[in-house]
Amino acid sequence: MNSNVQSLKAFLAGQGRIALVEVAGTKGSTPREKGAFMLVSASAILGTIGGGQLEYMAIDKARQMLFSPLEGEMAAKRPGGGLSEGTA
Repeated sequence: MNSNVQSLKAFLAGQGRIALVEVAGTKGSTPREKGAFMLVSASAILGTIGGGQLEYMAIDKARQMLFSPLEGEMAAKRPGGGLSEGTA
């Protein structure tokens, strides 16, 4: 079994609720491509969407969603304005 699959299985087994954060689209120069993703739990992260401020904001938003009783659509502001939609 390859190490990526083993890492994913170990992460999923060791965490409670998990949020999937995925790059839905890009514009201009970006550190990661559309479809790049990371998994976020209350205490751990697996993967990256490119690092930096955007990733920190995405982790914070994902963790807020983990503790929210609501499920369904959500929208988050992109750095520099505009809305980014997703699901919870």
